[in-house]
Amino acid sequence: MSKKSTLAFLAAALLASAALPTIAAAPGTAAEEAAPAKAATPPAIRVVSAKIRDIAEKLSVSGTIVAREEANAGTDLNGMIVTVLNADKGDHVTKGEVLAVLDRSALDTQLAQNEASRIQAEASIAQSQSQIADAEVALRQANEALERAKALQGKGFATKAELDNAVNAKDSAMARLDTAKRQLEWSRAQIAVIEAQKKSIVIQIDKTEVKAPADGLVLSRNATLGGIVSSSGGALFRLAIDDEFELAADVAETALPRLSEGMTAQIRVAGWAAAVEGKIRLIAPEVNQNSRLGEIRISLPSNPAPRVGNFARAEIETVHRRGVAVPASALIYSGSDAFLQKVVNGRVSTVAVTLGARADGYVEVVSGVEAGDEVVARAGTFVAEGDLVTPVRGEQTGAIAK
Repeated sequence: MSKKSTLAFLAAALLASAALPTIAAAPGTAAEEAAPAKAATPPAIRVVSAKIRDIAEKLSVSGTIVAREEANAGTDLNGMIVTVLNADKGDHVTKGEVLAVLDRSALDTQLAQNEASRIQAEASIAQSQSQIADAEVALRQANEALERAKALQGKGFATKAELDNAVNAKDSAMARLDTAKRQLEWSRAQIAVIEAQKKSIVIQIDKTEVKAPADGLVLSRNATLGGIVSSSGGALFRLAIDDEFELAADVAETALPRLSEGMTAQIRVAGWAAAVEGKIRLIAPEVNQNSRLGEIRISLPSNPAPRVGNFARAEIETVHRRGVAVPASALIYSGSDAFLQKVVNGRVSTVAVTLGARADGYVEVVSGVEAGDEVVARAGTFVAEGDLVTPVRGEQTGAIAK
């Protein structure tokens, strides 16, 4: 290599070494890449606030419409023919109103015969009283004759036979008087029997008019015009007393302790457009041993009047309170214990809570959180105790702003 070539090589090497510090200080070098990375944002979690609200806990039941109290109108007469009908199904009747009339001609005949027997008995009484008067006169005469016979015999003017005849005459007169008195007693007893028979006939005649035993609505009619009634044939009319109706429903024995008389219920009767309000009137004191159900009766308004036998459902308000409540989805459970995941300053804190009533997807929180506290809306799925989160409230989306 010539000297000139060697100098040119050295000059090129010097130029290259002078350029190296400039390259190291240029932007985008490894030193800049080694700077600390920006911190990650906590996950977005939707939260809700515990709020004061009305909690109305309800129990759903179903059953059949029945009359609160029923009454039967009929007769215990046999073989009577229905001659008049004044009422039919659906009629509103008042107490004492004549619903049907039965043929009473046979009873009228018996009443006439009874009156004739009474007249005969009264004549017998008059005859007995006359016989008593005659017997008393005869007895007095016999006593007088006996006294005379005793006086004459004492003086020797009457024989023993004459005295005996006077004694016998007195005894005979006494016997006739006693017989007349007994006949009078018998006649008077007959009058009493006849009067009792008359009362019985009058009662039967009164029963030929079948009357309503109470105010109410005629539910069924078993009488037909010209039909023959029988005491074994059942009632001729069946009434709902005072047009009062109820929902008879069976309730599980575990739910019965939550109910009490007077609780309100919203009742929907099959075919009705709107619900009506009723109240629990009766809770049966006995539970069916086979079905484990107990019957309750819920009163219904009489206007509009339901139809007996209709199906109906009722919502009974068992609890109505105002307190702190959260969505049911915010709760997590461990056995019988309940917890909420409260969010404070972006950090999750699991707290034990005491629960109360439940209604419409919300649960009352008796203790553990206060109104305004924020809790995880759907707890236990993505976060745990102590996790940092980004709360998402209300209509916000889960997107994190950059």
